[in-house]
Amino acid sequence: MALERTQNPFDAPVPGQSLTDKPKNYVWENPPRFTEVEDASIFIWERLQRKDTLTKMIMMLETGVSVESLTRVVIFSGFMEGAFNVDLAIMLTSVVQKMITAIGKASGIDKIKLTRPKPKETQKVLKDIFNSKNFAEDIRRMESKNSKEKEESMEEEMEEMDKGLMSRGKK
Repeated sequence: MALERTQNPFDAPVPGQSLTDKPKNYVWENPPRFTEVEDASIFIWERLQRKDTLTKMIMMLETGVSVESLTRVVIFSGFMEGAFNVDLAIMLTSVVQKMITAIGKASGIDKIKLTRPKPKETQKVLKDIFNSKNFAEDIRRMESKNSKEKEESMEEEMEEMDKGLMSRGKK
């Protein structure tokens, strides 16, 4: 038997209550800090180049977080801070994606995921990441796991090559 919840009709804001708040109390009631794409993109680039932000960004790209996901976080946080409005945020999306991709390529990451993975892949990555609560340790563990898988696949490929029609076979 499910509990039925009833809503109290008197537990709601009074009509016009938002008009009694102090003006410009919220970020979205103020004008944005940037109105030009160029100015906002320079602001974001400088923020991404901070040492702590850069290391976190590189670690997330190495573990398989997509460029699209990171871009959404950067754009949304800039909007919430009042740096730019929604329209400018939409125009900045492709610029920020290129910035994050450039950071990944410059750091030497081989496989950069551009789009968000399927839900099953996300669950697997999150499960792997949060096993030890130590981000650097998780990355090292995942890299060693990936290198072992590569070695095993190379060995299988070599065995398959030895089984060809014109192969000498094993002695």
